[in-house]
Amino acid sequence: MNQNFPPNIHPTTFNLIAVAIGIVLVGDLNANEQNSLGNWFMLLGQYLATNASQQQLIESRIENNNININSQKSKQGGGPFTTDSNISNQTQRGEVDFLLDAIDKIYEELNSLKDEANKD
Repeated sequence: MNQNFPPNIHPTTFNLIAVAIGIVLVGDLNANEQNSLGNWFMLLGQYLATNASQQQLIESRIENNNININSQKSKQGGGPFTTDSNISNQTQRGEVDFLLDAIDKIYEELNSLKDEANKD
């Protein structure tokens, strides 16, 4: 399948094209024809959405990133960021500490500049 379809255009423009096509199609169709064609397009869209959602489910299971917030584990205090032993799996603690230190240094530097400006 062509990797450039649908085209990479602004979402508003993409929606306006659909509105324009709808307006053109309505012009020569009676209410029954509009209803029939509209239901056909909705079925087409529903098929695409259902197919895509099933594909996303399979991919998320393969990648093991499928989180169920309604599970018994979640309701009993477990969450998406805990393991079976209820130990946090956050591995970014070092990065968080680095950022907190950087914020402290920026704060100190700003206070130093503020003090120097007040001296003048």
